Amino acid sequence: MKITILEPRGYCAGVNQAIEMALTARKNHPLLMVNVLGMLVHNSYVIAFLKQHDIGLIKNIHEAPNGSAIIFTAHGHENKDEQIAKEKNLVIYDAICPLVKKNLATIAKEKENHHQVIYIGYPSHPETLAAISSNTNVYLYSIGQTFDYNVISDASPLIINQTTLNILSLENIHQDIKNHLPKARLQDEICRATRNRQEALLQLEEDVDAIIVVGSEKSSNAKRLYEIAQSVHPQVDAFLIESATELPKEILKTKRHIVISSSASAPLSLIEEISNELVNLKQL
Repeated sequence: MKITILEPRGYCAGVNQAIEMALTARKNHPLLMVNVLGMLVHNSYVIAFLKQHDIGLIKNIHEAPNGSAIIFTAHGHENKDEQIAKEKNLVIYDAICPLVKKNLATIAKEKENHHQVIYIGYPSHPETLAAISSNTNVYLYSIGQTFDYNVISDASPLIINQTTLNILSLENIHQDIKNHLPKARLQDEICRATRNRQEALLQLEEDVDAIIVVGSEKSSNAKRLYEIAQSVHPQVDAFLIESATELPKEILKTKRHIVISSSASAPLSLIEEISNELVNLKQL
């Protein structure tokens, strides 16, 4: 059995930054309750790690005690949450990913220049919610749904997207938009960490007969990796798992070449643990 771990692996820069900021908030305010609004990143191992450092998780900004510390996630946050945080006198730490922050600034500039923006994303994802709530000039192109082009009066709107989309799906959506709005300005904002992982999956060797994607079902970039594994390599068994205990060992022990891909929020220690389990399986 051959085992290949695809690069890149481990946390991306945005995830590292978010975790470091959470730990800094805890260190700076040892006497305050510190909470993350939502999941700092979409991985249960990170959530457990933060809990060990007495950093909690709340689903609604109203749950934060007055005067406590709040950490906004790497995915961005809705405008109303920041206003409520200020009203509750919360100490604010914003762990937003630099690329997501840049996209929000771009959207704001487009409004200043009297342009509309079509934002491509999943409607329930926090990054999308942050973008849609940021300005009145933003219109959601929801993945998997038909877009109503009648709401667009701008001949050359800016097209921007959630940073963790499927690169193949985005190409198809861009073509659809161009068919309806020939002068639309396409701006591909899939982040490098997401793109590199997906491209590595697209370029697999022909002898691969199993793909393991390490990541959470709540992680957009993990689910997109799994989508690509299934759609581009339909002859290969693909699995999305978040822990070594989820490995389908009975299926995998007969495989000749197993590839491990991982999301940008999957820790290196988890990838190594899964790899070691496969090595042990090979030796049975």
